[in-house]
Amino acid sequence: MGAVLRRYWLPLMESESLEGSPRRVRLLGEDLVAFRDGAGRVGLLAEACPHRRASLFFGRIEENGIRCVYHGWKFDAEGRCIETPTEPPDSPLRMGVRAAGYACRETNGLVWAYLGARRDDAPSLPSLGWAEAPPERRSTLTYQRACNWVQALEGDVDTAHLGWLHSRFGEDGERHVAFHDEDRLRDIAVRDTRPVLEIAETRAGVSIGARRDYDEDRHYWRITQFLMPVFTSVPAIGAERRAKAWVPLDDEHTLVWEFVWRRDGAPAARETRIPASGWREESEDPLSRGRFASGSETDYGLDRSRQRLVNFSGLEESPPLQDAAVQESMGPIVDRSREHLGASDVGIIRVRQRLLDAARRLASEGVEPPGSGDPDAYRLHGCQLVLPRGADWRACSLAEQED
Repeated sequence: MGAVLRRYWLPLMESESLEGSPRRVRLLGEDLVAFRDGAGRVGLLAEACPHRRASLFFGRIEENGIRCVYHGWKFDAEGRCIETPTEPPDSPLRMGVRAAGYACRETNGLVWAYLGARRDDAPSLPSLGWAEAPPERRSTLTYQRACNWVQALEGDVDTAHLGWLHSRFGEDGERHVAFHDEDRLRDIAVRDTRPVLEIAETRAGVSIGARRDYDEDRHYWRITQFLMPVFTSVPAIGAERRAKAWVPLDDEHTLVWEFVWRRDGAPAARETRIPASGWREESEDPLSRGRFASGSETDYGLDRSRQRLVNFSGLEESPPLQDAAVQESMGPIVDRSREHLGASDVGIIRVRQRLLDAARRLASEGVEPPGSGDPDAYRLHGCQLVLPRGADWRACSLAEQED
């Protein structure tokens, strides 16, 4: 699966995070250093200097690269060794030395990384709506999940949990999941807790349609997109599109990127997504990035009184924190041989099959994985629709997509 992941561009960090000092980064299990040189170029190199393995995190940023503070060896943004000041002037040593490095591209305030071997022949960036939206039309929230990336991603294609884990009690004593009037359709997930799922493969992933009863003549459809290898998009609310990227830092830690974007205007504030207990302090340790204050050691702030009176989970009113509690409680990598999957899990099953099929075909036949060279296949986002019974949800959802 690591080989599959290295066939795709992955979001690395926001551009503003690279102003000034180098940053330690962990991505796909590798310890790296990201930096912007004096000319504005972004570099992503192995943290260990190829000379004596000292950390390039301590390096000095200069006009055309980063200089190791141990012996002054200098590397450009692509990893080429351009100076070896401790060697004789005529030494050819630098010509055979290169820091392991990866391609980066920067667009619309985001830095992307490509960890594949085809650095000079990398595919185009995927045409994801949030990635093409300028920063003023997009809001971004990043947080860490202390578990495997697929385990975390599966929560977004699991529509059945919406009416339970994220529900709270209203003044009528009934459970609700809607936060405001524009979101009222989501309450149908509480009224009808047995969605009927239909699956459609797309060029780059899987489209999951969840059908619930709306009234005698109509169905409510929640359509979620999975796009290879780490992207999902849950149903939009009003004019706001919603999506995530589940980026593997290593086997047991995932950085979740949440994006909300609009075709025009600025998206709403995201305060309801952040736990009231806030964040842990970040350090230069890449695994300190985006960690909520409430975690496993405090049972994620579980309050049994709140569970009786306020919401179903007893956790803070933060869907990301609620998801973290259940997904991380499975362990760093869940033992799927002990699961008992049902009809409401067919979306998860198909996503797993799509990923495994891509890995097997790449390994055995050299077939490039879906979407890796097809940027337009990513022009899909989730949506929610009320349709006459018998209507074609696939065709109707395609009509909802952006131009």
